Amino acid sequence: MSRFVAVAIESDLIQLDRVFDFVVPEALQGEIAFGQRVSLTLGRAKKVHTGFVVALPIDSEFAKTEILAIVDPRPVLTEEILKFSRQVANRQCVSIGEILTAAIPAHMPRSSSENQQQYPQEIKAAELIRFEPPISKRSAVLSSGRAQTFNDQIVPDWALAMLQEASKQLSNGMSVILIVPEESEIRVLEETAQTLGLSSKTILMRPGGKKSEKFQSFHACLENGPALVIGTRSAIYAPVTNLGLIAVFDDADDSLREQGSPFTHARELALMRAGKDINLLLIANYRSVEVQRLVQINYLSDHNIISTPPKISFTPPGARVDEAAFRLIRERLANGTVLVLMPRKGNSAAVFCGGCSERISCKNCRGPAWEPEPGNISCKLCKTPHTSCSECGSTKVRLGRTGSTRTTAELGRAFPNALIAEATGQKKPTGLKPKNQIVVATPGAAPRVPGGYSAVLILDPDVWLSSQSLKAEANAIRDWMEAIELLALDGRAVISGLEAHLGQAISLGQHRELARTQLGELMELGLPPATRIATLEAMATNIQEALDVVMPLGARALRTNLEEQASALICFSYDNGAAIALALRQIAIKTNARLVGTNKRRGLRVVMDDPEAL
Repeated sequence: MSRFVAVAIESDLIQLDRVFDFVVPEALQGEIAFGQRVSLTLGRAKKVHTGFVVALPIDSEFAKTEILAIVDPRPVLTEEILKFSRQVANRQCVSIGEILTAAIPAHMPRSSSENQQQYPQEIKAAELIRFEPPISKRSAVLSSGRAQTFNDQIVPDWALAMLQEASKQLSNGMSVILIVPEESEIRVLEETAQTLGLSSKTILMRPGGKKSEKFQSFHACLENGPALVIGTRSAIYAPVTNLGLIAVFDDADDSLREQGSPFTHARELALMRAGKDINLLLIANYRSVEVQRLVQINYLSDHNIISTPPKISFTPPGARVDEAAFRLIRERLANGTVLVLMPRKGNSAAVFCGGCSERISCKNCRGPAWEPEPGNISCKLCKTPHTSCSECGSTKVRLGRTGSTRTTAELGRAFPNALIAEATGQKKPTGLKPKNQIVVATPGAAPRVPGGYSAVLILDPDVWLSSQSLKAEANAIRDWMEAIELLALDGRAVISGLEAHLGQAISLGQHRELARTQLGELMELGLPPATRIATLEAMATNIQEALDVVMPLGARALRTNLEEQASALICFSYDNGAAIALALRQIAIKTNARLVGTNKRRGLRVVMDDPEAL
C-alpha cells in the first residue's frame, strides 16, 4: 500500500515538465501501482488533468492534493518507455508529458485487451537473404532495389531481410520492432510474416487507425512473450518486453518525421532506443546522408544485400517523352503494366499570366496558382478561383510544367488501345489489369501490382532536382528508387532526361558514392547532418537572451531576426546538443507566453532538427 504517488502530467506545457507529488485516497491505496494512468486536479483553477504514476514514494513533503481516480487499473507505462521518453523530451526540448501522450494511446474503457493470442513456444529462424559482409549488431544495409521470388510471390528484398533478422530474434525469445513509412509497406511485411508462420506473434500498429485498435495493439505489446511489432513511426514506442531488434526501412521518407511538435524522426528515435544493447538495422534502396554519416564515424557497419541489381537506364535531356520512353512503353505493355512516375499532380503545376508573363499568385493569400483539372485554375493554398492577374489585370493564362493529370491524357491519346489510370494521394486506382495498362503516379502513390510492373518510366527529373532544398537530389533519388523497387523480376526502368553524371551513378547502383559526395558538401558548409540545428521563436529580448546563453556553449547563429516576430536559426555539434537543449529548456520554462495576433503562443518555441528551416 502506498499513501503517495509521483505523477508525470500529460501536457505539452514545458512548465509542467516535472514530477508532481499527490496523496493517494485511502480507498485507492491498495490499488495504486507504477505505470497507471490517473486523473487529478492541478493549479488554482482545479483543471482536471491525467498523468502517469512514475514513482511510489514512502513520504512526501510536497503532496497536499489527492488524486481523483485511477483511470485504468492496468499499468500502461513501463520503466523502459519512461526512461526512453525522458531522453526524447530532453533531446527535443519538450515536455515529457507530450512524449508520453504520443507514446501511450488514450484510454478506451469499452475496448478490451482480454483473450490475446497465446504465443507458440518455438519459432524457427528463416534464411531468406544473404548479406555482404555478414550482418552485425548495428548495421546499415543497402538494398539491391528489386524484388525476389518467395513462396511464388514477388517480395521486396528489404522485406525479406527485415523478417529474416526478426525471425532470428523471435527464435531466441526476443521481441522485434519493424518500422516502415506507409500502410502499403506494412501490408508487405504482414503478408510475408504470415507466410513465415509469424502471424501469432505479429502486432500491427497502422497509421490513422481507430482509437480502439491502437488501444488494443498497445495492450497486446504489454503481454508477456516475444512479439513482432510492425508499424509506422509511432511503433517506436511499442512497450514490448525483451526487445532484441529495431529495424527501420526507407529512413529518408518524410512520413517518418513528425510534422508537428515534438518534431521527432523515427530514425533518431530508433538510434536512441537501441542504445548499446539492442540490435539496430537501417535498410533502404538508397543511402541517405544521415546514415552515411553514421557509417563514416563507424557507428554503423556497412552491408549489401547480395542480389542481381534492377535494370536501370537513362536518356539525356531533350524531348520530355523521347523515343526511348515511347519504345519502353510500347514494348512493355504487352508483358504487363507500365508505371510512369511524375513529380507533380494536377493538370499544370504552375500558371503564368499571358499578358505580363509573371507567375500568377492568389489575390486573397498570395499563394501560387495551379490547374488541378483542365479549365480549373485556383490557388494551391486557399482554393480561391483565378479571375485575372493581380499584377496587370490580364485574364489570359499560360500553363507551366505538365502535371500527372495532363500526362495521363497525353499518354491516353498516344496509346489509345491501352487502359490508363492516374494515382495520386487523392486518386486510388482499382481493378488494375495484369497487362496493357499504364499507371501515371506521383511519388509514394503508385499501387503495388501482383508480379510487379513490367516497366517504370520516370519523367521530368529536372523538376525534382530544381526543388528549393539542399536535399533535392537525395529526395529525388529516394522517390525514383521507391518506384524502381516495384519492378517485376524481368522489368526495366528508364529515367528520361537525366544528366549523365547522376544517371550513370544510379544505373550502376553507386548510392554510397552519391551520399558520400553530398555529405562532404554539407560538412564543408557546416549544415545537417554534419551538425544539428534548432529554430527559436520568441520576443526579441528572449531570442537575444537565448543566443547569449547558447553561443558560449558552442552554438552558431545561421540566421537572426530581432524584429516584431523575432526568430533565430542556430547550429551546433552533436557533442554540444545536450547542454544546448538543457539551456534552452531552462529559458523556455521561465519565459511567459506571448501574443501572436490574438493567439497565445509559447514564450520560447524551440524546434529541433527541422530540415525545412534551412
